[in-house]
Parts: sequence; C-alpha cells; structure tokens
Amino acid sequence: QLKLEDYKDRLKKGEALNQDQLEAVEKYDEVVHNLEFAKELQKTFSGLSQDLLKAQRKAQRRESLLKLEAEKKKLRTILQVQYVLQNFTQEHVQKDFKGGVNGAIYLPSKELDYLIKFAKLTCPERNENL
Repeated sequence: QLKLEDYKDRLKKGEALNQDQLEAVEKYDEVVHNLEFAKELQKTFSGLSQDLLKAQRKAQRRESLLKLEAEKKKLRTILQVQYVLQNFTQEHVQKDFKGGVNGAIYLPSKELDYLIKFAKLTCPERNENL
C-alpha cells in the first residue's frame, strides 16, 4: 500500500511512471478495499476463534462436572452397600434374618454366613474412637 501511495504522489508531481506502475496506481482503490476486507475477515476469524475456545473450555468444565457427579454417585452406592453389609455383622440383625422377624426376610444360615464373610472382606473395620 505504501508503494502504491508513493506512485500516486509521484504521478501527482508530474513524474513519468512506467506501465506497471500506472496500472498499479489505477488499482489503488481496489487494493485498499481488498486490504480493508482482509482486515475485517481477520477480525471475524479472530472473534470466531475466541468464541470456539470459550465453548471448548465450557464443554470441558461441563464434562469435568459430569465426571465428578458420576464418581460421587458411585461412591454413594458403595457406601450404601457397605452400610447394609456391615449391618449383617451385628448379632441382633443376624437373629432377625435367621428368624425372618422384625421386617427382615428369612435367610438360611448358609446364605447369611456368605453375606457376613463378604461384609468382612469388603468393609474395613472402623475405629469408633476416631
């Protein structure tokens, strides 16, 4: 653009320009228009790029939150199962299931023993003093 402006100034001062230089001066307005259009395109692409980055970050945050919620749900389920299994290690609960009383279903001793063994394997003992 600077070169074209120089040609234009030289032409105004009455200097002789060669054919290529004259053609370049004739296309000056077109070149300026194309440069402005290119600048606008660059701004548009830059804005779109920023919008895309924001959308990607937002999607990543949303995905992280969904993963965290899924992990919390798994942990809640594990803790609930552990709580139920730990109850099978208590004498009064075992008696209720052996007799099918107090809202408990009847469980044969063999099945109850399996549940008790499984509870001892999967549920860590708690220190009540902590």
